[in-house]
Amino acid sequence: MGSGLSMNRQTAFWALLAPPLLFVGIFFVVPLLNLFWVSLHGASSSELFGSDLTGENYYRILTDSFYHTIILRTLWAGLSIMLLCLVLGYATAYVIAPLPPRTRLIMLLFLVAPLMVSNVIRAYGWIAILGRQGVVNSMLRSTGLIDGPLLLLNSFEAVAFGLMTILLPYMVVSIINALNAIDRQYIEAAQSLKANPFRTFIEVVWPLSSPGVASGTLLVFLLTLSAYVTITLLGGPRMKLLVSLVFDAVSGFRWPLAAALSFALLALALVVAGLILALLRPGRVQGRG
Repeated sequence: MGSGLSMNRQTAFWALLAPPLLFVGIFFVVPLLNLFWVSLHGASSSELFGSDLTGENYYRILTDSFYHTIILRTLWAGLSIMLLCLVLGYATAYVIAPLPPRTRLIMLLFLVAPLMVSNVIRAYGWIAILGRQGVVNSMLRSTGLIDGPLLLLNSFEAVAFGLMTILLPYMVVSIINALNAIDRQYIEAAQSLKANPFRTFIEVVWPLSSPGVASGTLLVFLLTLSAYVTITLLGGPRMKLLVSLVFDAVSGFRWPLAAALSFALLALALVVAGLILALLRPGRVQGRG
C-alpha cells in the first residue's frame, strides 16, 4: 500500500515537472548550445558562420584591451546602479513596509505605475528633460545660472537616472516583501535586550531581510546588463557596454563574435550573481546557509 502510494506520488511529480523541463530544454538549453557552437567558428561573408572551428573570438575578448575596457565599464555600470537602487530602495521599503495594508498598496501602485510605460518612451522622456533644449537646461538658463546648455546626455549619469526609474521598483517590492515577512517578536526581543535601533537593524532586520535584498540586487544587476535601449538612447556612442557590442556585431553580420560576446556577458552575470548570493547568504534565513 505504501509503495504504491509512493509510486503514484513520483509519477505525479514527474508528470508535473516534465512539461516545464521539456519547454526549457527545447526553447532555452538547445538554442544556448547552438549559440555556443556558432561562437566557436569564424566569420563568413556568405553564411551565418564559417566552417572552421576556432577559439579566435574568445581569444580576442580575453586579450584585446578594448574589450577589457568595455567589460570593466559594464561591471562598473551594473554594480553602481545596483548599489544606488539598493540604498534608495531599502530606505523606501523601510518606510513603506510598516504602513497599514491599504496605504502600503496605494504607495506600491504609485511606485510600479512607471513600469506600465514602455522603456523607449521613458528614455525619450529623459531626453526631453536632459537634452540641450530640455527642461533642465531651459530652467537653468531662464534663471541665469548658466550661459550655454549643459551636456547632460551621453553620459553615465544620464544612463543611471534612466535605468533607476525602471529598476528601482523591483528593488523596493523585493525588500518590502522580505521586511513584511519578518516576525516582529525578533525585533521586540532585541529591544527588550536593550539593543538600540541601529544595532537592532544591523543584527536582526538586515540579516532577516537578506532574501529580499538578494532578489532585488540580482534583478537590478541582471536587468542592467541587458538594458540596451536605455543605454543607447541616453548614453550615446560613447557609453558602449557589452550589450551594445553584441548588437553592433549582429548588425554587422558578425554572428560568431556576437555569440562569443553574449557568452562573455553571460559569464559576467553568473560570476556577479554567485558573489551576491555568497555575500548575502539568503538561505541562512531558512536555515540553509
